[in-house]
Amino acid sequence: MQRTIATARMCVREQGYFGLAELVGGYLLRVLNLLALLAIWRALLAQGADMEGLTRDQALTYTLLSAVLHPMLNIATPASGWMHDGTMLGLYQRPASIFGQLAAHTVGGWVTQLLLFSFPVTAIAAMAGIRVIPASGWFLLSLPLAVSQGFAVDFLFTCALIRLKSQEWTMHRIRAALSALLTGAVIPFRALPWGLGDWLALSPFGTLAGAPLALYAGLDSAGRLLAAQVFWNIILWPLALVWFKRSRERMVSYGG
Repeated sequence: MQRTIATARMCVREQGYFGLAELVGGYLLRVLNLLALLAIWRALLAQGADMEGLTRDQALTYTLLSAVLHPMLNIATPASGWMHDGTMLGLYQRPASIFGQLAAHTVGGWVTQLLLFSFPVTAIAAMAGIRVIPASGWFLLSLPLAVSQGFAVDFLFTCALIRLKSQEWTMHRIRAALSALLTGAVIPFRALPWGLGDWLALSPFGTLAGAPLALYAGLDSAGRLLAAQVFWNIILWPLALVWFKRSRERMVSYGG
């Protein structure tokens, strides 16, 4: 545990390497992006757009939480970049597991996000009248399940990147496209036509962000979503561990 905490602390310090202005500027851009999304939902629902029963309050709460918890709902460890620049090789020289070091570094990066963005934005949203209290207590179980599954998915993408001989940009674009379309982080599955949301909500991508967000906003029942999250954790973690073990000998990066 001490090794994990020390790794997380190093990551927290790294967040300020380029100065406070750069750090705060990045979060201000995210605030502007959030305001634009909230304005779009308000306008669409005010004009009577058919959102399959999605209410304005649910849409605003969903969008707010998606921005506030973005790094937890879209787990992105530094594995891909570290394989490219050779940092990954150094992890094998430390007395800790590779997955543990990547996870600790990732979680450490959430501290700055929570302090400079998530907590202030949530407080301001509450004062502006947006509901910030979860509609279902099952959200508190769904979120850690989503985080656990997110790490498994990230490690699977890392294995795919190894097989692609570190074509980082190609994998980044593929992952970004899949995340935007299938995770439910941008558009609630409830708003999708033809019943598509019912299928996507139970997919390995849909349960990453869509499940905890839907429970928080009160868009779906807990039973099937939690069952799907448990199922995908059981399936994806052994797959990630086995595939990484078989792929690491193929790893190519600067340094050998």
